[in-house]
Amino acid sequence: MPAKEINPSLCERYVIFLDIDGVLLPVPRFTFGGGELTASCVERLQQIIDNAGGKEKVTIILSSTWRNSPEMVQRLNRYFKEVVGDAIPCVEGGTPNGTIIISQVTYYPNDPTEQRLVRDRVDEIYRWIHTHITDHPEAIGGRWFAIDDMQLDVDARMAGHFLKTETEVGLTEDNVEQARGIISSFPTKEVAVEKSKYALVDPTLKDEEIEILKIQRDQLQEKVNDLEKTLSATKEELASLAATRREMERELKDRKMQMEDMGYRLALAEFSKNNKVLAAALAYATTTYGKERKEVDAKIRDLVALLRSRKELDKAVRSEMRKMRKASIENA
Repeated sequence: MPAKEINPSLCERYVIFLDIDGVLLPVPRFTFGGGELTASCVERLQQIIDNAGGKEKVTIILSSTWRNSPEMVQRLNRYFKEVVGDAIPCVEGGTPNGTIIISQVTYYPNDPTEQRLVRDRVDEIYRWIHTHITDHPEAIGGRWFAIDDMQLDVDARMAGHFLKTETEVGLTEDNVEQARGIISSFPTKEVAVEKSKYALVDPTLKDEEIEILKIQRDQLQEKVNDLEKTLSATKEELASLAATRREMERELKDRKMQMEDMGYRLALAEFSKNNKVLAAALAYATTTYGKERKEVDAKIRDLVALLRSRKELDKAVRSEMRKMRKASIENA
C-alpha cells in the first residue's frame, strides 16, 4: 500500500462545520425547531465564504441533525441556489453520528443533557477532522471553524474555531465580522501543510485509531458472542420442537389407529346382526387359536371392509337417485 501523502494545494482551503437551526433558520423562543430558512442568514453565510476566498476555497460539513436526512440536505442546497445562486458550495457530507471514544468533560456538571449535546458535537467534529487528514488536510492543519447556536466554546478544543449565533436571530452582520477575524487568525497554508504532514505520523492520533479499532473489535466480538448464544438457544428450541413434533406424530398415529379400530368394531357389531356369513365367522373364530385365529380375523376384517364399501356405495347411489328424481320433477 502506498504511503499517504499531503497535497499542499488543499491546505489553501477552509472547512466550515455548519449547524442549521439557530444559524440559517432562526428559532423563536419557547418553540422546538421548525420554521423556514432565512434568506438574510444565507446571504451572510455567503459573505463569510466570500471572505474566505469564495466557494472554491470552502467545504461545508453539516454538524446539524439535518445531515441525517437526504431530503433536508437537498432542501438546503436548493435554497442556497435560490438565494445566492452558485456562491455557496453544495453540502455533500456531515459529521459522524456519535463517536467510538467519548471525551471526558467537566463543563455543565449540573446539566447532563447540555453537557452531552456539546461534548458529542465537538467529539463528532474532531472525529471528522481526524478521519479526513489526506482529503481535507486544511482541517487538521487548523483552518476550520464551527458555526453553531450551542455554546460549544465551553469546550477548550473549540478555542479559536467557533462562531456563536443567537438561536432566535441566526447569522448577523456582527457574525460576519467575527468570522473574518477567526479566519484571519488561522495558520497560513505553509503552516497547515506542516501540521497535516505531522498528523500522518502523530503517535497520539495513531494511538487513538488503535484504541478505536480495539473498541470496535471488542464490540464486534460481543455481537458474535450474542449471536452464538442466540444460535445455541435457537438450536435447542428447534430440537425441542422436533421432539414435540415426533411425539405429536406418534400420538396422531395412535389416535388414527384407535379411530380405525373403533370404526371397525362399530361396523362389526352392525353387520354381524344382519349378515349370517359374518355372524358364523365370528362364532367360528372363538373356537380357533394361534395362526388359524389370525387368518380368520384377517378374513373377517376383509369381509367387514367389503360390507362398509358396499354401504358407502349404496348411500351414494341413493343420493344420486334422489337428485335425478328431483331434476325430473323440476323438468316435468
